[in-house]
Amino acid sequence: MERVVVEMPINNGFSMTCPSATPRKRQVRFSARHDIILLREVIAQNPFGSKEPGRIWARVGEIITAALQTENFEVDARRCRERTMLLLDYYKKQDFPSLRRFGSERLYAQKEDLLHEVLELEAERGLLASAEGAKYQDEERQTRTVDELNLPEQDKPNITQMLSAEAEEEHEQMSELSAAPTAKRPCQCCCQTYSEILSFLEKRSEAEQRLREEELALRREELEIQRSKISLERERLEAERKERECRFELESQERQVILDLLKDKVLKG
Repeated sequence: MERVVVEMPINNGFSMTCPSATPRKRQVRFSARHDIILLREVIAQNPFGSKEPGRIWARVGEIITAALQTENFEVDARRCRERTMLLLDYYKKQDFPSLRRFGSERLYAQKEDLLHEVLELEAERGLLASAEGAKYQDEERQTRTVDELNLPEQDKPNITQMLSAEAEEEHEQMSELSAAPTAKRPCQCCCQTYSEILSFLEKRSEAEQRLREEELALRREELEIQRSKISLERERLEAERKERECRFELESQERQVILDLLKDKVLKG
């Protein structure tokens, strides 16, 4: 923590000093080695799969600060999360020059592998969230279906009271003949209505389930395409590295041949 001294003017002069009440927070700059340490700790703690990600990010910051205490490198949860999201954004956009900045090829290769694992953790969080949302929707739909089926039962007329009222007014035999069909009609109508509602809800649930499966399949295909692009980029970088090595070897051989010729010429001269 830095101490800031402020001079207080007295009689058009500066003769009194006092420390500032608000300490300035020291800014840290991540290097390629710091990025690798951060990504390894993110993979180990996995804040994406926790119900309390803020607490996990804070733990990541504490661990990194303790590990780099000798370098006076202090980071908090917000700084760790922002740096990780920035690196992931570079990786998703395939901004490889930004990822390769301030680091060797070996460190860049390690960083790329770690970012691939972090990206998979983030994708798993999205799939889990989709599955939990689908489960919640299914439970809510089932509850709503039960409520819809129970409502007609409450509003259904009391057939026994109707029969007793008709029996008092008319003859017992005539009331039985006239009331029996009347009692059956609402039951048949209600059963048909229930079956139609259930059939409609089942079809809608199946359609939504198919839609969710298609969305998950599309997300998996997108991840596979992204992995293929990353694999192609790795192959391209490996080919460029081999080409540079071959070129360097050829240049070394040419220089050696020139030196040998010069030596022979000097010796003969």
